[in-house]
Amino acid sequence: MAPLTVGLALTCSKSSSYALQWALARFTNANCDAPKFLLIHVLTDVLVVPTPMGNYIPIDKVRSDVADAYLKDVQHQAQEMLLLHKNMCHQNKVEAQVLLVKGNDVSETVSSVVAEYQINILIMGITTRSSFTRKPFGNGTSSKICKSVPSFCTTYLVSKDGLSSVYSSELEGDMASSVPKRKHGLSSRSIDLNASSDQSPFDSPRLLCSNLPSEKPKHTSPAHCNRSLTLYDYLSGSTSVYPDKGTKVTSSTGELRSSDEMLRQESSLQGLILSENKEDISVELEKLKLELRHIQGAYKLVQDESNDASCQMAELAARRLEEEAQLREIQSRLDRANDNVEEQKAHRYAAEQALNHVQDLVRGEIMQKNMLQVKASRDADKKSRLEKLFVLRGNSYSMFTWEEIDNATSSFADCLKIGTGANGTVYKGYLNHSTVAIKVLHSDDNSSSKHFKQELEVLGKIRHPHLLMLLGACLDRGCLVYEYMENGSLEDRLQRKNGTPPLLWFDRLRIAWEVASALVFLHSTKPSPIIHRDLKPENILLDGNLVSKIADVGLSTLVSRKESSSRRSMYKKTSLAGTLFYIDPEYQRTGQVSMKSDTYALGMVILQLLTARPPIGLAELVERAVEDGQLSDALDGDGKWPVKEAQELAQLGLSCLEIRGRDRPDLRTRVAVELERLKLVGHRHRMQPAPHFICPILKTVMQEPCIATDGYSYERAAIEMWLCDKDVSPVTSARLPNKTLLPNRSLLSAITSWKSQGGRI
Repeated sequence: MAPLTVGLALTCSKSSSYALQWALARFTNANCDAPKFLLIHVLTDVLVVPTPMGNYIPIDKVRSDVADAYLKDVQHQAQEMLLLHKNMCHQNKVEAQVLLVKGNDVSETVSSVVAEYQINILIMGITTRSSFTRKPFGNGTSSKICKSVPSFCTTYLVSKDGLSSVYSSELEGDMASSVPKRKHGLSSRSIDLNASSDQSPFDSPRLLCSNLPSEKPKHTSPAHCNRSLTLYDYLSGSTSVYPDKGTKVTSSTGELRSSDEMLRQESSLQGLILSENKEDISVELEKLKLELRHIQGAYKLVQDESNDASCQMAELAARRLEEEAQLREIQSRLDRANDNVEEQKAHRYAAEQALNHVQDLVRGEIMQKNMLQVKASRDADKKSRLEKLFVLRGNSYSMFTWEEIDNATSSFADCLKIGTGANGTVYKGYLNHSTVAIKVLHSDDNSSSKHFKQELEVLGKIRHPHLLMLLGACLDRGCLVYEYMENGSLEDRLQRKNGTPPLLWFDRLRIAWEVASALVFLHSTKPSPIIHRDLKPENILLDGNLVSKIADVGLSTLVSRKESSSRRSMYKKTSLAGTLFYIDPEYQRTGQVSMKSDTYALGMVILQLLTARPPIGLAELVERAVEDGQLSDALDGDGKWPVKEAQELAQLGLSCLEIRGRDRPDLRTRVAVELERLKLVGHRHRMQPAPHFICPILKTVMQEPCIATDGYSYERAAIEMWLCDKDVSPVTSARLPNKTLLPNRSLLSAITSWKSQGGRI
């Protein structure tokens, strides 16, 4: 046989603890199987939230975080209460299961749980009130639960003093029909809940509750069984008289009254009612009416006072909330004002410190300017002395002996070798206390001899800032001495050989213009224009300041104006020379070289400046990227190209790569002019200081940058003033570990270099 299922509808009140203690005492004994206890608690929707003032506020009127916290607190309290009662069951060696359910209606929720778990007995705790007002089956939650549970379940209501009532809807109709009716409408039937121990009242399925409703006669009403009978009780119909002998169960404690006492009370009431002295009854009734009116007046007075107090409390609570809101607003304004004061104070201190050091900064700026002027003057003097050292009377270059060349290169040591080309090997050397580049041509090569003579003929007669300067030669062994270019070739810098830093976009625009200006100069020489024929990134060299100069003019040719068909399109028929991918297609097809051939090679150099890619298939790649609007995918990311300037430069480079020479733009009037405009755009951008040159406090270029412990660099004077009364970072507002400052020498060097290149504050 399955064990008995006992459900306990629990709340957070003490009455639930009493009900559990009563159930443990009554349903657990050694003679029968221990029942299974189901501890039930219903969580209803929370509609109001209590305030510290003691009143309640609708939950939709409070902040969501406050409402969530209160809901969690309610659920936590319910869980703790159920855990406490479950521990009580375990201490009594009773199996207990906790059911925490949610529902809007407690009675319906409990009824559904009883039906789902087939609970045979349901026990609830109730609070004991005075016998005058207690109504176990009134409109309270317990009565609703009793009336809504399924018919197979018997409900027990337990108070602090013990069993209060028992309810079974299954037996209600049977008991109503079994109660005898008397002529005077008084029921004489009573139930003994404390029967002999031979049969437990809870083992009987036909156990009746003490307040079991019965069929009401014409002049009767349900009786309360726990107080003595008075005339007022009888006349008001608030109790039933039981003339039969026996015992009676009270509705609050279950105590038994003796039948003799009940008979005496009933006899006195019957005597008073049957008495012919109607005056005594009238007097008694008047007294009761006066007492009732007095009680009603006192109750109304108390109710009015309670209503007034509630209104006052509501007004006070509303006023308190309003004052709290005003107080919060005032506090917020005060905090903002304090923050503004602190910020203004910091700015004032910074301004004062900046004013105190402005003279030092001005003196430092003047000193820096003087140093730059001295450096420029020294560079000019050095260049002048270099030219004087290597220029003889009547000649534009000097003559050196083989011994001088051998000593300058340490007998052509491998450690001084710069590179090897098709016409010879280049070494780094030292002549007349100056660093030079020495090219030793292949002596047994006829082309090298021709190359040697061509460079002497071209570079020995002309000078240009962007043409490599020829300083001297050794005619016996075919050696040429050039100025030394510290940054090597443009090809090496585009490929970032040996880990060199990338060229930025404005430097690339400037180099493109410098190369174009050198070509324009060659094409404009008199009496015969010069065509380079071998322009490529390997033949464009860069000095220490990334100034470009065209080298290797050994393949250049002089174009006589008599050989040209017109002054505007001079060309010369010659053997094919140059480097594949840079040779003019028209030159390859006809064998006629013109100034437009150098324009074609310049177009390829421009595309390589944009992309840092090899020349093979480059023109088609860039053209397709421009047409598809995806030029940024083809650009060299290290150059950090702006979109507009990159687009314009790509269009110009592609126009120089037209198949027919007549379709290419003019180098002097179109290409050089457009490149100069782009160079000026880059120059203006270069003059702007980098963001990390700016002091976060003074918002000016730093003169003496130093690093604080937050990792940021500041002007020393500004950060020292800041740290006088603060220990937080000016940038992050986080607390600084300490106030140590370290000079940022690398940043100072970068700022100095930027200023030397024309940067302005």
